[in-house]
Amino acid sequence: MKAQENGTRNPSRRELITARFSQSNHLQSGQVHSGGHIASLMVQARPQHMAQLTPVLAAIPGVEVHGSNDQGRMIVTVEADNDGHFMDIMGRIEGTENVVMASLVYHQIED
Repeated sequence: MKAQENGTRNPSRRELITARFSQSNHLQSGQVHSGGHIASLMVQARPQHMAQLTPVLAAIPGVEVHGSNDQGRMIVTVEADNDGHFMDIMGRIEGTENVVMASLVYHQIED
C-alpha cells in the first residue's frame, strides 16, 4: 500500500492486478477513493454460452462488451465511481454463471 499526502492509502499495483484489497484495508479512517475508475478486462467464458452471456454482462451498469471470439474470450470495459463500486462490478462479472475468469488488463483512476 502506498500512502498519499491526504492520509489515504492506495493499493499497490500487485494488489490491483490480483484484486487482493478492499476498501477497509487500503484507506485510513473509512474513506473511499472517489476518483473514477476505468478498466479493461479479458473475460474467459465457456464458449458454448457466449451468445447468452454477452447481454448479461452488458446489462451490468458501467460494463461494455467490445468483442468476443469463438474460444470464449471477451474484451470488456468497466467504468466505476469509486474503489468499492469497481470491486463490486468485478465481483459481479467473476460471479456470473459460465464466466471462468476475468483478468484485469488495464486500470486507471481519474482524480
